[in-house]
Amino acid sequence: MFVRTFGLALFAAAFLTMAAGAENAVDPERYDSGFERRLATREGEDFCWQAAYTAPDFLRAYQAWKDVRWLERAEAFDDYLISRLKKDPDGYEGWIGKSYFIERLNQDTVVGDAILCKTLLEFAEIVQADPKLKARFGAKAQKYIDLATRICWDKFNRRGQYYEDGGWGSYRTYGRLIDPATNQWVEMPDAVISDNLNKHYAIGVALLRLWRLTGKEEYRERVEKIFGRHKEMARYFRDEDRVVWNFWMPHGTYDMPGTAPKSWVGVHSSRPGYQVAEVEMFVEVYDSGLVFEQVDLERMIRTNHWMMDHGLKSADGTSSAGAVWDGLARFDEKIRKACEKELLTKPDDQKRIELAYLENVTMKRAGWDRWYVKSPAQVRVAKIPPQDGRNVSLALVIPSTVELVNNARVKLATQLRAGGKLTIELLDATGRNVLGTLFEKDVDAKADSYLAPVWDGTNPKTGRKDAGEYRIRWTLAGETRVEPAWVKPGVKRERIGPPELQAGDTLAVDFEKPLDARWTIQGKGAGVSTEQAHGGRASLKIPSSSEAALVFGDQNNQPVRVTLWIYDENKKLGRDNANGGGWGVREANGNVFCVRQCWRKYLNGDAQYAWFNTSENQWFNPHPGGLTRKAGWTQWVLDFTQKTPTVTGGDAKLSLAAADAKFVPGGGVALFLTGGDGKAGSLYVDDIRVEYPKP
Repeated sequence: MFVRTFGLALFAAAFLTMAAGAENAVDPERYDSGFERRLATREGEDFCWQAAYTAPDFLRAYQAWKDVRWLERAEAFDDYLISRLKKDPDGYEGWIGKSYFIERLNQDTVVGDAILCKTLLEFAEIVQADPKLKARFGAKAQKYIDLATRICWDKFNRRGQYYEDGGWGSYRTYGRLIDPATNQWVEMPDAVISDNLNKHYAIGVALLRLWRLTGKEEYRERVEKIFGRHKEMARYFRDEDRVVWNFWMPHGTYDMPGTAPKSWVGVHSSRPGYQVAEVEMFVEVYDSGLVFEQVDLERMIRTNHWMMDHGLKSADGTSSAGAVWDGLARFDEKIRKACEKELLTKPDDQKRIELAYLENVTMKRAGWDRWYVKSPAQVRVAKIPPQDGRNVSLALVIPSTVELVNNARVKLATQLRAGGKLTIELLDATGRNVLGTLFEKDVDAKADSYLAPVWDGTNPKTGRKDAGEYRIRWTLAGETRVEPAWVKPGVKRERIGPPELQAGDTLAVDFEKPLDARWTIQGKGAGVSTEQAHGGRASLKIPSSSEAALVFGDQNNQPVRVTLWIYDENKKLGRDNANGGGWGVREANGNVFCVRQCWRKYLNGDAQYAWFNTSENQWFNPHPGGLTRKAGWTQWVLDFTQKTPTVTGGDAKLSLAAADAKFVPGGGVALFLTGGDGKAGSLYVDDIRVEYPKP
């Protein structure tokens, strides 16, 4: 298979029938995108996504037909967006509204702000490039540039939402959300997670446009670190010489609380539009002379051909969620024809705008010339060789550096798509010399889909923790991936937290007096409450989207017996899909073993509890536990003091299949408590006792 390139002449005949000329232009005075009706009741990230659906129309119409009335419509639209801005407790503007993921709290998001600031900056670029337009709209364009700078650069930098490790950059969610009643922050540190990759790319493009507008190198450097990370993580299907990439990937330690990362790894199984938009952003980076080279886009073209040839499957072939990547139309005839066919099918005004943009803008500059590059000397390509990714879809060192002074360890985060012998080896900095094996296992693709062996920096060849740069290589089923890692002295950090329980110690909490430093509690409304109590006047309330932990260990699991009383509000959700309150232990490796109220179509959540171990796939794999739900207070005992741990609720013992016994730990470092979805109600906990018996 090869990628066909072409010039405008090749398509002259093909466009003779296209209804995109000036005589068929859409009238800007009559064009009704319906955005004010559609957006009036929207807020937050939801508002931003809905607005972004309309955002390209006005500017693409202007570029297609050069009718300045479209710029006036764009200005009115952008001013409407700005009118919907609010201010966070820290004083920064943002499109603030109800959080998608944390019930009853508000937030602004990286992606919401970025996708709307992108359109402000596109307006500014069009205006700045034309002296006549600049004379008319220049002041407004500068206002948009200043606003986008405050939001997309100053705000997220100040909040620490940009993160670098291993030479690459990413954005993460904020560990604070907003109480809508008071407009004050609510601390939610465990809500921090790397954003989905399309969100990194969206703010990357906003910064890319700021760089083109201002020339500030700090913006360019950030863009290179964001999109360079994409190339470094991409999954190469060597036999077809094409490339696939995941919807989300971990980067920081906050993404790897245990064996499985906080979110799922893979190509999105139901929304092909994410990759459609991502490809368009990759092309804009290419056109700006950064990161991508022709061969990178050629591999994307081959992937899209493969998808079309297989009935528009997803890029990795695991679902039917495929689409034509129209951002590649100017480089490839097959994709261009597919785009044209789609736009000519039941055309409305929005499709007519897209069609005119394709003909009058995109195809007039068909081919590999970079749109925003004046000289080849300006091009800065990231020379990152593609790495196999059909069988190993995740292979990262998190974090990338072992700090010796803190006795630190790193996780070798792994996700498998095939079975066989998995070998993880340590190589020297050149990647040519093997120093030894760090991990080896005969794996099953389903049972071992996520693995996270730890490495403390020890060189198997010397038996010492030798400072320096290394490479770590994953090998499975004939494929390899290699990632850099460093061992450094590091900077000493004092241990934070209470001392570990020792054999013979007992810890009791009845919530009748203030909680001590062993507790971490987060979420609106979480804390000591007098609404329910088992003994005394108060208990601990864990509302929806809240968590709490009582810490009693540190580096090693403690073989404790935990007794506690749980109040079940007896919510009945039938065959709904929801998670309710849960209680269990957090292990030293970050995994959580937890009994939980849980509703699925295949689980009788109204009558029974389920159990999880997040090492399997976070909260996506519930197991029936054979434990009957009871309204009101029930005593639970999690006993890890015996060779075979037991979990008892009331008079019944948790039922485990033989194959599931491996998911029950031998102890833990903290009692873990979580609230559920909003419809599942709150969890109440009382009279906790943690015993560490003497041998």
